[in-house]
Amino acid sequence: MLSRLHRKTEALDAACLRALGHPNDYSIRDELLSALEWDTSIRPEHAHHMIRDLFEKVHNQCVELSNRLRLEIDNPESPPRRIAEIDSLRERLANLAQVLEARRRASHAG
Repeated sequence: MLSRLHRKTEALDAACLRALGHPNDYSIRDELLSALEWDTSIRPEHAHHMIRDLFEKVHNQCVELSNRLRLEIDNPESPPRRIAEIDSLRERLANLAQVLEARRRASHAG
């Protein structure tokens, strides 16, 4: 399950990067919206508390960003404010990826 979470984290980060590079491209925005959705089977309920905490923060931020993007779609005159939000999400994703990698290394070393 942690490897699936790690792959999802990497894919979401890549979608965030593309969205930052092309903020007005509708297909990339749609890709980001899709990436912001989480498969319900990815729930690290039995993982280390740090992973659960970071996951919860990332997940909540994904929901908030997705909602804001959908509002922009519904109201195209509203100014896009997502760059700071995407940067913040990428920071959390990086933190989650680091913790996941550390746990992976620890499990392989033990």
